[in-house]
Amino acid sequence: MPKKKYLSTQQYGVLLSELIETIQEAGDRVAPFFEKLDSALKENELASLSTDEFVEIATEFENVVEIYQDVSKQLNGITAPVRLIGAHQIVKQIFGDYTTATKVMADSLDVNTQQVDLADFRKSEADQDVFMDKFLAQIRRVFSTVTA
Repeated sequence: MPKKKYLSTQQYGVLLSELIETIQEAGDRVAPFFEKLDSALKENELASLSTDEFVEIATEFENVVEIYQDVSKQLNGITAPVRLIGAHQIVKQIFGDYTTATKVMADSLDVNTQQVDLADFRKSEADQDVFMDKFLAQIRRVFSTVTA
């Protein structure tokens, strides 16, 4: 059985930085669509969104889920440096939970009826906030170890 090739701390830091940049870019791209939908929901004006607008929002939500699922898959494929294996396991778990919460939000949109399952949408929103806070805190810990 071949030995596992662990990344160097520097390689790991670079790869993790690239994945974080991908996450940030995807979040920035979907944010205006989220804000538009959230505003319509808060003002009880979901019906004022055209079918095309609603489909566009739902499509962007699905696209970001795919990006996050890809990032999660990449995180799961990384062989972290030995001293970061435990921390990396936590990063993988938290980001996996974040990705699942994001999918719940995307799934809460029904393009056929142009309705939103508000309970799932709001729970997902709260869960995403919690998981992203935990993810960023763990990433800070990892990078403080990487640069130490």
